[in-house]
Amino acid sequence: MRLGLVGGASEFTRGAYLVPRQVVLVTARHRDEEALWPVDLHMPLGFEPPRYALSIAAGAHGTGVLLAARAFLVNFVSAAHESVILEAGARSGRDGNKREAMGLQARPAVYIDAPRLDIAEGWLECGVEESRHMDDRVLVVARVLHAETRPSGPSLFHAWRPR
Repeated sequence: MRLGLVGGASEFTRGAYLVPRQVVLVTARHRDEEALWPVDLHMPLGFEPPRYALSIAAGAHGTGVLLAARAFLVNFVSAAHESVILEAGARSGRDGNKREAMGLQARPAVYIDAPRLDIAEGWLECGVEESRHMDDRVLVVARVLHAETRPSGPSLFHAWRPR
């Protein structure tokens, strides 16, 4: 049974974005397929053991790669890289390796097979523990296997702005 939202889905979206959320770049690799995309629906779930969660679009290229790989890397980037984040969101990964097409350099992760972006100020290497399909989203719960930081600037946040 579906409940109707007073004001509809657009009111829900506006309400959900009243609190700004940091935008990250998520990377994943499965066999010869790599994915890179911006995510703003993410959060830590606990500290002992460390867990992290993503809410990602069902049916998206990156979601398929991440679920097949059972691992992903969260790249925290500064607001100085806003144009990179916007381009990563505008390009489709189905057309080829988005990271290489954008000229983004990366290094291997320590524990998983996913690229760690050189522009990242911090990163989390995560192994998927479970995933749950929820209509248009997939909720992914992962164990953090490795974390590093080297902050150098302010973060970029996604917030809804009234027109």
